[in-house]
Amino acid sequence: MKPEPMQHAKAFRNSTSPIVKWFDQHGNTATAILCVAMIGGAIWFSYHRTTSARSETAWAAYSQSNTAKDFGDIADLYESTEVGAWARLSEGERYLEQGIALMFTDRAAGLGELEAADKSFRKVLDSKSAANLARERALWGLAKSTETQSDGDTTKAIEAYQALLTQFPKTIYKAAAEERIESLKSGRSKEFYAWFHKQKPKPPDLKKPKDGLPAGHPPIDMPLDDKSEDDKSETKKPDTKDDSQSEDTKSDDKKVEKKPVPTDSPDDNPKDGDKPTIEPSKTSAPPKKDAPKEDQPKSESEDKDAPADSK
Repeated sequence: MKPEPMQHAKAFRNSTSPIVKWFDQHGNTATAILCVAMIGGAIWFSYHRTTSARSETAWAAYSQSNTAKDFGDIADLYESTEVGAWARLSEGERYLEQGIALMFTDRAAGLGELEAADKSFRKVLDSKSAANLARERALWGLAKSTETQSDGDTTKAIEAYQALLTQFPKTIYKAAAEERIESLKSGRSKEFYAWFHKQKPKPPDLKKPKDGLPAGHPPIDMPLDDKSEDDKSETKKPDTKDDSQSEDTKSDDKKVEKKPVPTDSPDDNPKDGDKPTIEPSKTSAPPKKDAPKEDQPKSESEDKDAPADSK
């Protein structure tokens, strides 16, 4: 005989298993905890996946950047992230390179670039997400910028290099930093930076578009309708030339039409012993008359050939 279902339930309740007793007492709580854990795991997985995709996009943009502005935009967009810290470091290094180069040609612009580099390096040092390698390079860049801006007092530059050696004793810049510290302590370096600080180089003035044009040439920015007096005089000159040329041609034509009067040359005079040749003038010579035609006698042959009627 099979037991009834209610008998199975009573038998399960009366079981002495500790697992069954614990589940009977804390089953609802355990179920709730399990549901919360599953929901939390799903949220974490979604967040991790989104963060990974965002990080990939950020690194792709970082690899395609070249200028300080490009790196600065990435650092602002991905702030408090690792890629944001590297972008901020690259921004400072670009400003540093440009600033050092401009210090020899445009002092005002060079100082502006170096100040921007200092701000970028300090942001990297204050960032909690920056890697140790990024912080190391930021300290090195900050020390170089401080040295370039020295006015003869190299104390701040020495302290900047010493801060790098203190925070990173095994830094790859150790030999270079120690060499710069020893050099900045010497009097020659102080004299050089005191002299260099007093120099105020400026970029050369750019020539305006009208500079270098030939004399009498109108300025390039002049409207097309406005013409200078020189242009007007130049435009009138061809007309006068044409008139003079036409008058010359007319006078030449007139000269050609006139026939020269023959004059006796000295060679035409007769020499002693030569008979002069007298040429009758055309006006004094009488007109020639045609001689009367005489009938010539006909030959016998012509008489024979003549027709019979003529005979």
